[in-house]
Formats: sequence, structure tokens, C-alpha cells
Amino acid sequence: MKAQDALRVAISSSGKSQAGISKSIGKTRNYVNALVTQADNTGGTLECGTVAGIASACDYALVLVPKGSEPPDSLVIDPPEK
Repeated sequence: MKAQDALRVAISSSGKSQAGISKSIGKTRNYVNALVTQADNTGGTLECGTVAGIASACDYALVLVPKGSEPPDSLVIDPPEK
């Protein structure tokens, strides 16, 4: 899954709006929507700090675990294609 897709799932699961998440991390109300849309449109990647901040606002944590030991309900972000 791409980072922006994982964020969409986390936002949806949190019950919060993208505008609410944006405000809670100190950004303009359209920030999260613009960020994930731009990543979709350009094929770009998101920085870890950005993903961690948005995840935290959704009551998620960005955690690195050994491959193969992910809990079943994890949102797993795939590495970018080479």
C-alpha cells in the first residue's frame, strides 16, 4: 500500500475529517487533502515525519518492525518501486 493510501485508511478509521487532521497538526484545512492528492497525481512519496504527524493525529503510530512480524491490523506501506 502507498503511504497516502495508508493515511486515508487511518483518517477514515479515526472518524476525523481531513480538514480536522490538518488543523490538529498546525496546517491549513486543505493540507492533508492536497498532500495525498499531489502524491497520487505525481507518484511522489511522503516524508516519514509528515506521515508520522498525520498518523499521530489519527491516533496511529509510525512504527518499524521486522518484516514478517507485522500485527494483522497493521497498515503496511510498501517501498517505492525502483
